[in-house]
Amino acid sequence: MPSCLYGSRGLTLASGRGGVVTDTTGREYVDFFTAHGSALFGHTHPRLVSALNLAAGRPWTIGMGFDDDIRSSLLEKLGSLLPDGKAYLCNSGTEAIEAALKLVTLARPERRRILALRRGFHGRTAGALSLTFNPHYRRPFQSLLFEVEHHAPENLPGVVDESVAAVFIEPVQGEGGVYPMNPALGLEISAACQNAGALIVADEVQSGFGRCGAMLSSSLTGLAADIVCLAKGVAGGLPVGVTIWKGSLGDFPQGSHGSTYGGNPLVCRVAHEALALLSEEGLCEKAGNLGESFRARLEAIDSPTIKGVRGLGLLVGVQIEGRSAPLVRSLQGHGVLALPAGPNVVRFLPSFAAEPDHFERVAETLEEVLALGNPA
Repeated sequence: MPSCLYGSRGLTLASGRGGVVTDTTGREYVDFFTAHGSALFGHTHPRLVSALNLAAGRPWTIGMGFDDDIRSSLLEKLGSLLPDGKAYLCNSGTEAIEAALKLVTLARPERRRILALRRGFHGRTAGALSLTFNPHYRRPFQSLLFEVEHHAPENLPGVVDESVAAVFIEPVQGEGGVYPMNPALGLEISAACQNAGALIVADEVQSGFGRCGAMLSSSLTGLAADIVCLAKGVAGGLPVGVTIWKGSLGDFPQGSHGSTYGGNPLVCRVAHEALALLSEEGLCEKAGNLGESFRARLEAIDSPTIKGVRGLGLLVGVQIEGRSAPLVRSLQGHGVLALPAGPNVVRFLPSFAAEPDHFERVAETLEEVLALGNPA
């Protein structure tokens, strides 16, 4: 019997190509769910399939004590995203956050305060869950969690002082309702942290790796990150997490952290190819342009149910009057896959493979469903 952890969408997917998936009955869906944003390059991208096939004929996992040329190249390229940067590979976004917590502790051992934002989501393992704001996720496990101060974004500059080790921030809050950080506020937060010697950890698990219009979404939101966490689409949907940090912060002492599967050659080769795709095909710029035009199209929908449209690049939220989950189910019934972002926001996470007619179909379907009346 399947676990109740995830519930069921009542849909069995059998295949996918580009921005479209097909169920076992042969019905097609425009995929703006993309496995919570993990299928960033769409489905069965030919270059990623080729990289995977090549990697599958070699050792899949070898352990981090043995060298691998592709892994070394990937780590070097990822590290270059921050000054004199270093990178660590794991298996998920929450693991990347856990590694960042250890780095913060090593870099600022005399400081005890950790700050995060209201509405923030950073994962469900114990350390990451401590940073996550939503009491629904935290309450059953409160005894396991360490103390974190959660603040409204606009209050953050005023509470950062020399007792703060780090501030954990999503440049675009996804699960919390799709709220991009205001760049002016991001600059204020960065200045406050720099003056106090506090570190900024940018959680870009969903918003990074080109999705929002730049390699790092922190660069678009005024945040001068010392540590960046990536995951989801980095290897086109294969399990991978990345923690990147400025070289000036030092490094992990030998044996202080590790991952059995992290950095395995199979995932690294696909991630290496995904990184090449980003630069060679100008996907960051494409994401920024497509997202801007998509938001404009959604804003043009004449419906009193829509209370706002916001986002950055290919991370888009539509705030509605009423509950978002029933509307997401209605969209699915009309051939569009999306997901909620909190109780009143529908989130769209199109892939780089989404085509212009996919965006138009989603907008038209949303318009049609809203005209029928939100079933909330």
